[in-house]
Order: sequence, then C-alpha cells, then structure tokens
Amino acid sequence: MVDFLIDGESLSLNDLKEICFHNRKISLSPQSMARVNESYQFLQDVLESDKIVYGINTGFGKLSSTKIDKENLLDLQSNLIRSHAVSVGEPLSYDIVKSAMVIRLNSLIKGVSGINPDTISLLKELINFNVYPFVPSIGSLGASGDLSPLAHLALVLMGEGSCFVNQRKISAGEILSSLNLTPILPGPKEGLALINGTSVSTAMFSILLIQIQYLIAAYFAVCILSLEAFCGSMDAFSGLIHSVKPHNGQRITAQILFDTLEDSKLVNTSNRVQDPYSFRCIPQVVGPLIDIFEYCKNTNHLEMNSATDNPLIFTSSGKILSGGNFHAQPISLAADFMAIALQTAGEMSERRVNQFMDSNLSGDLPPFLSNDPGLKSGFMIVQYSDAALVSRNKLLCYPASATSIPVSGNQEDFVSQAPNACWKLSEMVANTAKIISIEMLTAAQALEYRDKMSLGQTAKLIFQKIRSISQPLIEDRSLHIDIEDLARLILSGSFSQELPFDVV
Repeated sequence: MVDFLIDGESLSLNDLKEICFHNRKISLSPQSMARVNESYQFLQDVLESDKIVYGINTGFGKLSSTKIDKENLLDLQSNLIRSHAVSVGEPLSYDIVKSAMVIRLNSLIKGVSGINPDTISLLKELINFNVYPFVPSIGSLGASGDLSPLAHLALVLMGEGSCFVNQRKISAGEILSSLNLTPILPGPKEGLALINGTSVSTAMFSILLIQIQYLIAAYFAVCILSLEAFCGSMDAFSGLIHSVKPHNGQRITAQILFDTLEDSKLVNTSNRVQDPYSFRCIPQVVGPLIDIFEYCKNTNHLEMNSATDNPLIFTSSGKILSGGNFHAQPISLAADFMAIALQTAGEMSERRVNQFMDSNLSGDLPPFLSNDPGLKSGFMIVQYSDAALVSRNKLLCYPASATSIPVSGNQEDFVSQAPNACWKLSEMVANTAKIISIEMLTAAQALEYRDKMSLGQTAKLIFQKIRSISQPLIEDRSLHIDIEDLARLILSGSFSQELPFDVV
C-alpha cells in the first residue's frame, strides 16, 4: 500500500482518518524537504551574521526584547520546551495526539520554519511507529499556538517526558532507544517551531469533524424513520418550494428526503393539513447544519495546510518576519459555530420525540408509546433524558471564542480559546449522538403500531439496524444500555452505510 505523501499543501480530513484510524504510513515529499533544507541553511546564515531576530536569539513573549548570547542559544530552545510543558489533566486521546503530530509535521514541511531536517525525519518515524506522546489535555489558550501541549509532544523528540506504545506508558528515552532513534538537541528557532502553532486545536477539531460527519448521516437516518412513523407529508420537501429559497444545504436535505421516502406507503397518510415545524421544516434547519459543516471543513483544511509558527522564514525574499499565524481564531469560531448548529438540530429532534409521546399530537399512537398506559410508563422518562441532554447542549453553546483572557504580561492580550471551543463541542457531539439514538428508539417504537411492510426500503434498513441493538418495548425495562449502545453505533459511522446517498 502506497504511503501518504506529506507535502505541507494537500493534507485532507480523509487522509488524517486513514493515517490515525487505520495506521497508514507516511512519507515526506522530496520537493518539500528541499524547501526545509533551504530554510534551515538560511537560518544558519542569519545566525552567523549576529542579526537580532525574535525567537532565534531573543527571549519569548514578554521577554522578546532580551537578547540571548550565542553560547546560550541551544539552552534557550531546550529551556523553552521544558518550561512550557506544564499542561494538566487527563491525557489527550491517541487519535488527537497522532493527528496533532501529523498536522505539525505538515506545517513544518512547508519550509518556512527553519527547522532541522533531522527533526522532521524523527517526527515522521514516531508517527509511523505509532508512538503516542503523553500530552495532558488542559493548558492551551490557542493564541501563541498550542504552546503547552505541543511542548509535551516536543519533549518526546528530546528523549524526555513519556509516551504510550501499545497502550503502555513508558519513558521517551526508553522507546527511542528501543527503536534505534536518536533524540534531538533543539537548535536555534527549533523549539519555537515545534511548539508555536495551532496543531493540537486543529487536531481536536479534525477528529470532531469526522465524528460530526457520522452524526449528520445518522440525523438523516432518524429524520427518514420519524417521517415514516409520523406518516408525514412530503409536500414540504417538494423541489418547487426549495427552488425559491435555494440555500444549498436546504435544497440537498429536501431532495434527499423526497427521493428516499418516495417508495414509502406510510408517508402522506395522515389527516393533518400541515405537519409541525419539527417535521415540516427539517430542510430549513438541517440544511444550514450541512452548510456550516462545509464551512468548518474548509476552514479546517486551510488550517491543516498552513504554516502556524512564528517568526516565518521567506528565503526567496530574504526575510524573517514576525506575525500571528499561531492564532487559532479560525478554529475557535468554526467550533463555536458548529456547536450552535448541532444544538438546533438536537433540539428539533427532541421536539419530534415529544410529538410521538403526546397522543393529542400524534393522533393514533398511544400515550408515551406504551401498550398499557398507566400500568406501563413506556417512553415517558426517556424524554426526560432527551430534554436533559438538549438542556446541557444549550449551556455548552456559549461561545468560547468570546471569552479571551490576556496572558504573558499583556503581550498576548487577545487569545482564541480554540481548545476550549473544541472541548465544549466534544461533549456536544457525544450528547447529540445520544439525542439521535433516543429519537431512533422512539420512532422505531412508534413503528411497532404501524404496518412495517409499508416502510420504504431505506427506512427498513435503518429500522433493522436499530432493532439489532434494541428490541421493541413490550414490558417496561431500562433503556439506558440501548441508548448508549446505539449512540456508539452512530459515532462509529455505521448509519452512513445504510444510506443510498452521501450527505457531507
């Protein structure tokens, strides 16, 4: 199998999925490595000239005006990495850390960071050997890059700190020795190049976007099933309606629902003049979710393929320039935007569940979908969990990107909070998977009171998958495990396989 070529320009979300989830090997673009060599040599020439350049022969942040003597330049970079490795909390997951390593490598190989080519090669080897650095989860503000978590990663390159191999935590020195790899002594600018970037925030967001792809597929699956169970009207999904409000996601959503439910004998059989908004307005609510996902995916793609450290070296113009590419505001805003979109979809899902619960609204379904209301509670309290999850997501919607806090003596006086935006979104993804699973179980239970032979073909496949996890509720029982198991199935991407179309 051909290795994925890392060139600093073309890393995609699908590439990252293959590398991190399926352990595909990577190799380095020769053309990109030539740029790395050129940048590194240019930096050596600057050092010989004794010119003062931030981060190369000065202190960092508020200490940027302090010049460092030549004999202390190596200590400067090692001290930088050690002093910044102060994150706390539970370690980041394997997939996030490996993604961060790949994204950091992709950024450095663009050839504007002045890093030693040997360091690039060592980072590649660690990725291919599936070495997983120990990186505590809390410590980055996503402003001067993800300094602290990336410092924990860089420690491993120095043969310090610790890492995981085959789920066993061992010292970095031990694993490097066992793999016959030589640790680095970071040279001028090198420590800064390793830790000054958005790679951890971008890795967190990348993994979340992969999961959100699966969520969106499952959301379409549950909408299809609920429309069948509710005997919904297809008029609301007519192409004529959506041709005069032609938002892309809205048109896609309406077309998918209209086409997929065309072979159903349950839809269009109720006596309702109009369906409630939670059914009728699915394209107008879920459509923007698709549009926002595409915006977030494009933003993430640009960030994955960007140079995000500082200063940057432009050999063609002979300049070393200080700027702010380490600032993760694009990721922070995108994650916050995605969170709001997920919350609206989740809340709409809970409203459909409510329609099934209330016999005054559902028409011919028993209260709480119980076959003996009163003696048996049926799905009554399942909706409580649904409402609790939706309420929690509402709390998590407050934008992290609006909560800057100044640090480093006010040198870094506006920070992105991208990692915190991603942490909030991470919980919302997990919550939303459970919200969708509750609607799936509810719609499946409602279908026990319908003629299941009248289901369309896609709905039958979705129904069968749900029933492979959870049997009909005949006698009251705890549905806790059913909800959790179905949520795990959703986040595995399983429902994508049952849909005869690609959503995102």
